[in-house]
Amino acid sequence: MADLSLLQEDLPEDADGLDVDDYSSESDVIIIPSALDFVSQDEMLTPLGRLDKYAASENVFNRQMVARSLLDTLREVCDDERDCIAVLERISRLADDSEPTVRAELMEQVPHIALFCQENRPSIPYAFSKYLLPIVVRYLADQNNQVRKTSQAALLALLEQELIERFDVETKVCPVLIDLTAPDSNDDVKTEAVAIMCKMAPMVGKDITERLILPRFCEMCCDCRMFHVRKVCAANFGDICSVVGQQATEEMLLPRFFQLCSDNVWGVRKACAECFMAVSCATCQEIRRTKLSALFINLISDPSRWVRQAAFQSLGPFISTFANPSSSGQCFKDESKNSEDSSAEDKDSTGGRAVGCPASFQPGCSRRDWWCRAAE
Repeated sequence: MADLSLLQEDLPEDADGLDVDDYSSESDVIIIPSALDFVSQDEMLTPLGRLDKYAASENVFNRQMVARSLLDTLREVCDDERDCIAVLERISRLADDSEPTVRAELMEQVPHIALFCQENRPSIPYAFSKYLLPIVVRYLADQNNQVRKTSQAALLALLEQELIERFDVETKVCPVLIDLTAPDSNDDVKTEAVAIMCKMAPMVGKDITERLILPRFCEMCCDCRMFHVRKVCAANFGDICSVVGQQATEEMLLPRFFQLCSDNVWGVRKACAECFMAVSCATCQEIRRTKLSALFINLISDPSRWVRQAAFQSLGPFISTFANPSSSGQCFKDESKNSEDSSAEDKDSTGGRAVGCPASFQPGCSRRDWWCRAAE
């Protein structure tokens, strides 16, 4: 908080004035006081005192600096549990600031503060769950777009770093997202909430996704009023399928996928074509052969050239899902596990292209590689 005093404190008005004592008759030298001779008022304040002073300032810049300096303040008082709790309580009050830039700045600091609380759990027990997480989920419905975007990024960062307890995900995060996707919710907020639900599904796992996210996701796939919501669902359909597994995909998701593939908005159908392989991977061979093949043919024959183009780009990956590993030698390997020796051997024997793979779907083309090896 020292930077605040440097920016906002004025020098004493009498700094340029001379007193009688400033003149030395013995040396005939005029002594002019320096600004460094004066002790700043902030230097006399405790960390909490400085926090309170600038948090109550009418200057928006001061309040922004307060939000930006919260982590430093916590570090200064981390040895005293009561002072730590006092800082967190002031964060809750600062979250009610009427200025969107202050709220956005505060939300940018939340993941860093949460990590600090996690590392200092003995000093600040349950700090994140009680003081910080309610602010994050509340900002998901903020009227200001910048604040909402910042809170969404913060929520995903917290989930990725596993800073949110499973109980809090079930009782505090998911219920808020479900409420934000209600029929009477704001259109922009609803679309953003659906996107967040889809992105967080791989992070929270199959159980929470299947119990809390999947039912509302299926409803959103049929949102007849907003095609933006259906487009988000279609774009993330493959990720949801991969999380919930084969049974839930075939029983609950496939009927919705068929509806989305025949949507009257070409952007929705294009999104379906782009994720077709991921959906196919989550089903059995019989479903692929009897249902998905005919559905894919419809996309290839779609009236929109953009849908057709996306379908043709997914053709190779979709065909690869029909391969039988026991007979073709096709198997799945993570990119990091591909040995250089086997890569060099395959390149020598196949001229640099893996046997059995479509030309448009070669090893190394994405984060996950389909490593195809010739059957012996």
